[in-house]
Amino acid sequence: MSVNLTAAHDKKKTRHLGKYWSTIDFDLKESVNPTDFKYAKMKPVIGSFEIGGRKYDVTYSELNQIMRTAGAAMEQSEKAYRMGRWGRPQDR
Repeated sequence: MSVNLTAAHDKKKTRHLGKYWSTIDFDLKESVNPTDFKYAKMKPVIGSFEIGGRKYDVTYSELNQIMRTAGAAMEQSEKAYRMGRWGRPQDR
């Protein structure tokens, strides 16, 4: 089950959003042992995270770390912009 339905994206229309935007997706695994998911110290693989045509089998904990890292990266880039680290935007 694809989260972003990347097959439905028109790559020409989404190119301006970034090279990998239309390739980012997550496929949930069909079955996971519910006991392992809830109680296991090493969480089971719950699905595949895909970016740039490459798939990575990930656990719930790894998916959480990807989310936290992406959020921190977005905050850091916003702060860098506001502080003028990359210069000032030009008028259009």
